[in-house]
Amino acid sequence: MFKKSIFFFILVSLCLTRLAAQEEEKQEEDLFHKTIDSAMAISPAYLPTYYTELGTVFFKSINFKPIDTTMNLIAQYDPLLSTDNLYQTLGIHGQAHKPMNFTYKKDPGFSLFSIPYPLYFKEQGDLKYYKLKTSYTNLAFEYGIANEYTFQATHAQNIKDKVNYAFNLRGFSNDGYYTHQKASDIVFDALVHYEIPSHIYGFKLSYIINYFNLEENGGLLDMEEYVNQLKLEDLKGYNMKLYNATSKLLTHDLLFQQYVNIISQNKKKGKESYWGTITHSFQFKHQRTNYNDFNLDSSYYRTNYFISDTTADTMRYYTISNTLQWSSFKPLQDDNDKKYFLHFTGGLTHEYARYQAGSYTGNAFIPFAQVHVRLFSRMDIHAKINYTLGGYHNNDLNANAAVIWAINRPHNHYLGADIDYYFQTPDYMYSHFFSNSMYWNINWAKKQNILRFSAYWEREGYKAEVNYFLLHNFAIIDSTWTPQLVDKYANIIQLHLSAPVYIKGFGAKANVYLQYSNNPAFHVPIFAGKLDAFYRLNIFKNKAKFQVGFSLAYNTSYYADTYCPMLKTFCTQEDVKVGNYLYFDPHIALQVQRISIYFKVTHALCGLLRYNYFTTPDYPMQNRRFIIGITWRFFD
Repeated sequence: MFKKSIFFFILVSLCLTRLAAQEEEKQEEDLFHKTIDSAMAISPAYLPTYYTELGTVFFKSINFKPIDTTMNLIAQYDPLLSTDNLYQTLGIHGQAHKPMNFTYKKDPGFSLFSIPYPLYFKEQGDLKYYKLKTSYTNLAFEYGIANEYTFQATHAQNIKDKVNYAFNLRGFSNDGYYTHQKASDIVFDALVHYEIPSHIYGFKLSYIINYFNLEENGGLLDMEEYVNQLKLEDLKGYNMKLYNATSKLLTHDLLFQQYVNIISQNKKKGKESYWGTITHSFQFKHQRTNYNDFNLDSSYYRTNYFISDTTADTMRYYTISNTLQWSSFKPLQDDNDKKYFLHFTGGLTHEYARYQAGSYTGNAFIPFAQVHVRLFSRMDIHAKINYTLGGYHNNDLNANAAVIWAINRPHNHYLGADIDYYFQTPDYMYSHFFSNSMYWNINWAKKQNILRFSAYWEREGYKAEVNYFLLHNFAIIDSTWTPQLVDKYANIIQLHLSAPVYIKGFGAKANVYLQYSNNPAFHVPIFAGKLDAFYRLNIFKNKAKFQVGFSLAYNTSYYADTYCPMLKTFCTQEDVKVGNYLYFDPHIALQVQRISIYFKVTHALCGLLRYNYFTTPDYPMQNRRFIIGITWRFFD
């Protein structure tokens, strides 16, 4: 059955990719038509709303996209459920997770450790800027049995074409099925942009707060006991590794960016000339993590180094950075229709970092440059580089280059290739760590070398790409919870296929990764994929829409990383394989004008296909659940 599932995923992806290559008008209307359930068709009061992502340090050409008013993604109420996201988890939404498809991306600057909640944790680059006529509001609430709640609110408004602001709030709470598993998360962000009528001066002010409060049970004490269902009747009867441990994460991220557009007036010709933009950015980032436990078990913490039988470990740091740059990228500039241009950015960042637990204080200067060239109206060439002088990351280098050929820009039809290179010091935690039960102080003689190369084809959501990673001296946490640099070269190759299809009332999307790694320190599943499909029809004389659909997810078995709550990181292991399990989530949904309601069953096959449903060792996925949700949009 599982071999058939793999074949099914590959067959669907290849077929849809083949269809995407056809350019006939009739097929374009069928395959790429994204408005089969548009808000404009179902709600006459709809006012078009668009959004774009804004860069933090680097400006970029803006590409506004319409908000998704369809029901296509209605059942993906949690980002872990998205077709695009293939992640191993701790079995519960809101907890730590890690992508099954190997990936690496790092911005320059001081970093204590990589946040293990990437789909929930917000950074400045994740914020959206909305282009709208008046206002846009979206409210959503989900209730899951048992004791799972999610609330989301988005509001954006344009005030007299001078002030544009938006805020987002997301709250999540889940008690879980197993002992000591509760997760509670709150993420809030706000963004304000203002530009004076002459367009000479403007500023952007944004703020983000992330708060995670988690009970850490460390997973099952005996994984085989669960697989064999020795205590089927009482899920809370299974023994866990931890009963008292908790983790908290609190971050504040404030960015104030002001700019001056250098414009000269030619009164004789009645024209103005643009000479670039000078920008000053101030950013304050504060991060605090707490890990608490008592009655420490030496067999779990794997060390005899104990100050006491209680631990209250706190890691706290903050950074203050100031950036001054000149750029020929005009803020909020849309270059999509231009045939030729040359944009350049150059500047310098000063960063002050202080890590209180390790008594580290450092100053770093980071010069950077960026260029974007368009030739022949079709070819775009991008390049950026930054180099760190001073501080913990002294002599780090990050560089990126990309070439994109636009086959058909209005249909987002491109061929491209890009390359990333990192010559980088590992996160600070890999070098210096101190707690009541663990300690190390390492001065790495070598830096990490990470090279990523990608070549791809994409068109209207269809994408086929090949990714290659070359890793040397890459920092990991091994099975003994000790940092190591993998000095042997590692090669990771990926084939990625993503294919959506929309034909009348039917829609589907497949997302598939095939991977290979030649180094046992980097375990990846050979195959990992998701398939989402739905069918939608008009009811009540076209005044409402009804949808029925399902999601499938599957990955081959592999030595997935374990999770260490105290270090808040995933660790390599070669003892337990997980995977080779099919997840099936059906749903039904109803949309009436601006209101959408859905009902979903997650893990519907629970108990029917054995009990080895783990994506991370010792952390079983939640059993069958029932989700009810509602979303309500306001466009004016």
